[in-house]
Amino acid sequence: MAARISHVALNSNTPTPVATMYETVFGLELDTRLQSPELGEVLSDGNILLNIRPRIAGHRVGLDHFGIEVDDIESTFEKLKTDYPKIGWVKQPEDGANGEYFAHDPAGSIFALSQASDFPSEARPADRPVSANFARWSDGNPSERYVQHYAIRTRKLEECADFYEDVFGFDHRSPFPEDPNHYLSDGRVTLILIQWSINDYGGISVTGRGPDHIAFKVEDGAKVQAEIEGYSTHFAPGNAPMWLLTTVNRTTEENQIRAQMVADSNPVCQYQFTDRDGTFVVISDKTLDN
Repeated sequence: MAARISHVALNSNTPTPVATMYETVFGLELDTRLQSPELGEVLSDGNILLNIRPRIAGHRVGLDHFGIEVDDIESTFEKLKTDYPKIGWVKQPEDGANGEYFAHDPAGSIFALSQASDFPSEARPADRPVSANFARWSDGNPSERYVQHYAIRTRKLEECADFYEDVFGFDHRSPFPEDPNHYLSDGRVTLILIQWSINDYGGISVTGRGPDHIAFKVEDGAKVQAEIEGYSTHFAPGNAPMWLLTTVNRTTEENQIRAQMVADSNPVCQYQFTDRDGTFVVISDKTLDN
């Protein structure tokens, strides 16, 4: 069964400033067709969408779920009914979100599920438009900056890895020796599954299992880090659309412990920060195939 990771969804109290940050730093193409603030903002790297949605009552801000497109959604439902009877799904509301259904893996992590009419070509676009915001801060090529992976912390590491491989045909790899993570790739974007353990949260508040961070492949990690740090200085403290974990107001012990957790669980991490809503973002000029 052909399947691909189609989008990453975030909940935000301020979708437009956060979206502008991702556009400026990573050269993502902003979809200007959305006219209602209730729909949030949608950006694209030419392959995968970043859907930044307004937070609604009862939902937390930050990384929320990812999306999977399949070539035959009815066959997917039949496989779930037959082989995974405890896995459920519901129709998504008509609120502008990407995807058609919400479903979950064996540990309860949510993903959106939809039927795809056709998948993009293998070649990543070499001529992604250069936005005015990106051009103000970088002389780089935005097409060299794209979503590389999405990471989840889970209690059921092996079971979930087998689930994604079996149901969606993702390539199940272990690219790094003595690495406990599981890597599921659709050929372009990788889902990283990380073992969740309460023991990792010593010294900080325990966060729930589920979405952990997103990562961008960039052409030069040091160059992009400098651009991010330079961009941040143009905002008053506390008003920037991102948090730099090296700035005075973000160097608390808890922030540093949580940041180190992300770095330790990501074998290609070169630099990390969070957006304004606390979503951890990792950048690297290395790939998971290195």
